[in-house]
Amino acid sequence: MVKPPLSNRRSNVRDAWRRGIRNVPSLAKITGVPLSTTYKYVAKLKKKQTLNPLPRPGRPRILTPEKRRVLGRIVQNNQYLTCKEITTSLNSKSEISPRTINRELNKLGYRSCHPRTVPMLTSKQCERRVEWALAHAKQNWKTVVFSDETTMQMFRNTMTAFHKVGTEIPQRGVPKHPAKVHVWGAFSARGTIGFHMFTQNMDGQFYREILTNHLFENAARIMPRRWVFQQDNDPKHTAKETRVLLRRRSPKVLDWPSYSPDLNPIENLWAILKRRVEKRVNNVVRKKKKISIECWHEIIKKEWELISVDMCLNLINGMTARLDEVIEKKGKKINH
Repeated sequence: MVKPPLSNRRSNVRDAWRRGIRNVPSLAKITGVPLSTTYKYVAKLKKKQTLNPLPRPGRPRILTPEKRRVLGRIVQNNQYLTCKEITTSLNSKSEISPRTINRELNKLGYRSCHPRTVPMLTSKQCERRVEWALAHAKQNWKTVVFSDETTMQMFRNTMTAFHKVGTEIPQRGVPKHPAKVHVWGAFSARGTIGFHMFTQNMDGQFYREILTNHLFENAARIMPRRWVFQQDNDPKHTAKETRVLLRRRSPKVLDWPSYSPDLNPIENLWAILKRRVEKRVNNVVRKKKKISIECWHEIIKKEWELISVDMCLNLINGMTARLDEVIEKKGKKINH
């Protein structure tokens, strides 16, 4: 049975009561009102009390249900509107502040955030990513050495901090031009392979020196005989001299689709490393100790050495899921 609207329940029970129907189960069956609710109504009628709804405490909501539905449609049509612009779009006769709009959007489940930046992939690049994923579906990823470069910043500000509501938001002093250092790294299912920090700009010659000094011997010692080297398609990586060096020193080089950092698990490793380094730096600053660039470099090296084999293995084991998601999304950016 379809339940009657709330406004009709009270009148239906009241009319049946006046007709002499006193049995609660019979009242509930005739009126379609839930049994527990009918008992409450009958208890009031026996005391000769009215069934009118009690006034609710608090100020009534400014936006009507119709306006809230319109608000939801406005946000769905354009996610980049500000609360002030939405206020104008509603064109209400009553005064509605942007703060009210923000509060109502929160109640509707909307939250404001900065969109994540993703590569602008063409249709051909998406097709290439799907083809690559299909071609490497049976790849033994435990024999692959993943590599990449990243930049570390001494004073990052990505960690959250607790504070009581109503108190001032915590502040953290950072220099105008924080120190930075570039890092090249490589890892596999057997753990970290190579690591090198540098401050100069990387060119093809310098990249080949890094491979010679920090990759080949380490990989030959740690990896099985037929290990595979992965790198992206940066011009320094695909230069003629680099390709000659890799053919001579690396058993095999993995072909890699363009604009695909989301496929490389070392990006996740960089995020873990940066978070750990930032936490260590924050602990030093919190103790009101000075931190030098040399000390910061030592922290980075130490945290890289503390990366466990299990963590590396977990990242490598996720490659199958990455490929499946690329195929499912038809080559578009995946959430990894």
